[in-house]
Amino acid sequence: MSKKRGVFDSLSYYKILEVSPTASDNEIKTNYKNLVKHWHPDHNSSPNALDIFQQISQAYDVLKNPQTRLKYDLLSVIYNKNNFPDMNALALLRNLHGQEDLNLRAFRLLEVTGKGFKHNVIDKVYYCSQYEAGGVIAQITKHNWMCGFLGFKAFFINIKALFSNFYNIKNKKNNLVMFLHNALVYDEKGRKEEAFTSLCLARQYAVGNEICYIDRYAKTFTDVKPLVVKSWNFSKLRKIQLFYPFILIAVIGAVLGVTFLRQAEIQKNNRTIIKEEVHFINGSKIFSDISVAKIFDIPIDIYDKERLYHLIKDTNAMHGADESFDVYKRIEKGTTVRITGQTVDNKWLRIMFDNGEMAFVKASELKKGIGNEIPLWSKIYKEK
Repeated sequence: MSKKRGVFDSLSYYKILEVSPTASDNEIKTNYKNLVKHWHPDHNSSPNALDIFQQISQAYDVLKNPQTRLKYDLLSVIYNKNNFPDMNALALLRNLHGQEDLNLRAFRLLEVTGKGFKHNVIDKVYYCSQYEAGGVIAQITKHNWMCGFLGFKAFFINIKALFSNFYNIKNKKNNLVMFLHNALVYDEKGRKEEAFTSLCLARQYAVGNEICYIDRYAKTFTDVKPLVVKSWNFSKLRKIQLFYPFILIAVIGAVLGVTFLRQAEIQKNNRTIIKEEVHFINGSKIFSDISVAKIFDIPIDIYDKERLYHLIKDTNAMHGADESFDVYKRIEKGTTVRITGQTVDNKWLRIMFDNGEMAFVKASELKKGIGNEIPLWSKIYKEK
């Protein structure tokens, strides 16, 4: 269909008769006679003469009559060569339940299904009543959010589809096609009020030179008033599409919130604020108000080898189970110690040295078993 500068000639009837779409009836008739005379098979020996002659006759049969010419012009506005309907067998476009409805709307919706490395896209126009539109839009939106992201290519295609479905709620092209098509069908049936109402609705979706053709058609309706139709709430239809991502975000937010709260509760249970003097066996003491991990005490049994560990590298022993505490002292690799306590998360262990003093080191820096030889005077182990 040629639409340059508002020219509509889907089946090239004007081109075949070598006239413009704005040509007068006399121009069309004159050109027809000249072309028929030139291409008549009785006078023209070209192998395609008969075919061209038939095309000329077919084009003239439509354009010679003002009514069929106007009908062809209007159908050319909304259809191209590939989907041009039979002008003599136009059927009314109905709603999803097959019912006649003057106040339909057309929705072009993309439905995406991801299948891993494959995907499927259904691109379809739905003619809906006000009672059907919300359900169809909700169903396809739900499908896209549930199934549209299940694949690499499908993921990106689905994002475009979601935006397309959202912004094309008031689709001009498809609504123009539907209303103008139905106007012609109602007109053929002699239902002038319905035809004029559909035409008025079609004009709301027309642009550019399409409006000129519609206005030309409107002039054929004398003393006809359009019927009153209920207005549509398109913002509501857009909100329906926002419902599913809102629910998804709410669910994700709830899951993350519960996870955060659980982690916070665990941290709260694992840690406590102490403001007291910490005393050591050698008589030294410190005062701390640092938040430290709660320690589970492990009974000291100097005859038990199972709680003997050694340092796998040189490290700092801390006054508390946290790096924010002061360093108690530097411990050499291989030093054997006894485990006397641990944090809830097992990240820090309280250890006892040969002299009976205690400090904290990270569990990752200890290995089970005896390292360096234990002195006979050590307080961490004694042979039975």
